[in-house]
Amino acid sequence: MRTLSVPRNDGELILARMIASIALFCAVALVAAAFTVLGFRYSTAVVAQLAAAAPVRTDNLKPRYEPRFALAKAADLDVARSVPVKPVAQALPPEAALQPAPGFTHSVTVEALRVRSGPGRTQPQVFTLKGGTWVNISDNVRGWVRITDQAGKTGWVYGSLLRPLDTAQVQAR
Repeated sequence: MRTLSVPRNDGELILARMIASIALFCAVALVAAAFTVLGFRYSTAVVAQLAAAAPVRTDNLKPRYEPRFALAKAADLDVARSVPVKPVAQALPPEAALQPAPGFTHSVTVEALRVRSGPGRTQPQVFTLKGGTWVNISDNVRGWVRITDQAGKTGWVYGSLLRPLDTAQVQAR
């Protein structure tokens, strides 16, 4: 009895694969010729219809992968704790913040306010005011207001960045 030998080098392996490919092609060609002789016609449309009509089992389908999500503790997801928050330092001592200086009607609401030489963002910056500083408004142009600060300096700022002081505080001056 004769046994098949395993190819010993790459050349024999390539030759064996080539012979197997040719044999498979010949077998398919012979089957196709037999169907043609018998009168069967196989076109792509016929093959598609046969494939659509074939029953497919769906009870044993399993995903090829299973997603695994890393578990995180709720404390690790606390975003509010991970963002540093710095309290705004008051520009004036608490006693002085209770009463406005005489003649001032508004207070700066932002941490730092750029005061410009004219009404508009393109105007050059003249000086800066700290948050909580009291100012007096003398003119209004398209939302920009002319202000005078406690030192007597004047300039223009956008009006929504100021907060009016309480009526009681203004009348107490």
